[in-house]
Amino acid sequence: MSETTVARVKSERMRTLACSTFALLFLGLIYAFSMFAAPMSAAFELEKGEVGLTFNIMMIAFCIGAVVGSQVERRIGVKGAIVIAAVLFFAGFAGTGLLAKGSIAVVYLCYGVLGGLGVGMGYNTIVSTTNLWFPDKVGFSSGVLMMGFGLGSLILGTLSVNLVPLFGLGTVFVGVGAAGGVVAVAAAFMLRRPPENIVALMAPEQAAGAAASGGGTDERFLLKTPILYLFWIWAVIVVAIGLATIGNCAANAQLVGLDAAFATLLVGLVSTCNGLARVVVGMIYDRTNVKVTMFVDGAVAAVACACIIGAFATGTPALYVAGALCCGFAYGGEPVVASAFARQRYGSAKYPLNLSIINTSIIYGSLLSMAAQAAAGGADSPLAVFTILGVLSVVALVDVLPFSKKWNADLRANGAGAAALPAKDA
Repeated sequence: MSETTVARVKSERMRTLACSTFALLFLGLIYAFSMFAAPMSAAFELEKGEVGLTFNIMMIAFCIGAVVGSQVERRIGVKGAIVIAAVLFFAGFAGTGLLAKGSIAVVYLCYGVLGGLGVGMGYNTIVSTTNLWFPDKVGFSSGVLMMGFGLGSLILGTLSVNLVPLFGLGTVFVGVGAAGGVVAVAAAFMLRRPPENIVALMAPEQAAGAAASGGGTDERFLLKTPILYLFWIWAVIVVAIGLATIGNCAANAQLVGLDAAFATLLVGLVSTCNGLARVVVGMIYDRTNVKVTMFVDGAVAAVACACIIGAFATGTPALYVAGALCCGFAYGGEPVVASAFARQRYGSAKYPLNLSIINTSIIYGSLLSMAAQAAAGGADSPLAVFTILGVLSVVALVDVLPFSKKWNADLRANGAGAAALPAKDA
């Protein structure tokens, strides 16, 4: 194998990773909703309760957009799919900024539906395309991409909110839509799929093992594979814990005695942990395997629940801070595991579609979080909410055992074993 060819691929894939991460930084702005919610209520003369529903609409649209985007990308290519995503992103923010005053329906349609669809399409296409360049370091590439996506709300969201007093929310939203759209279009013209022999070039031991065993990955439609449902149990619970914490972080922090200024700072610190976790969890995935990574991330989620329960039971603010930071870490790790799991378990042929389906765990996690809050009497009863979620976190940890057994059995059944995958995965 030519060393020059390998060096050229390494250089191009790092440029691809950098470009993709920068694009996701802008697309991640839509997740700055918690920062935008209060300014939206004031500027557009809307009820806070009505505005809050936008986040749930956006999450559902995001998942739908990811699934639709995988099919659009298959039919018209990476460039076309990302350009459509850019147009939807611009329409979502600009439409909200220009037309939302006095109309919650416009907020739901533009920010929730159009914005969510655009980000879902862009996210899924960019992540699935970029990860194909890293068959040997799929955890690392997923982690860096997820970090960019997660930090978008913290870095650019904070900047955008600070510009509102100067220019007004409507103007800022139009600017955000334009900036994100331009960056996404630029990425569309820079990104492409890797050469077909990328595995042979960058992970020859995997290619040799797969050839010897007649495959190595299971490319059946993933909904027919039992291991998906075992993975979903773990992922849905981790997502539910993350959403319950992040969505009420500032309010709950003040309930345990932290002042408003530190509560606001804590929201930023949780977002930082979320972003850093994506790189750390990716590195853990590459150095161990999916089973160990799921257990570690699930254990952090369980510790988060235990700390938050202790904080409300004893009135100890430090415990809440520790729990919130752990929760940010666990929630940040889940999408990294999901994207790496989709690539390693089901192969590259249907990776965009498989990733989009696996990520519907976001919808189920959101519903589980709302169900836990409803069962506990509402978000105003955080001790009861996190007691329920704490029990579920134990379920997620226990679920790793049957998942691991099924993972090993599937590898043997598919003829992969240690031949097609690194020894750590067998």
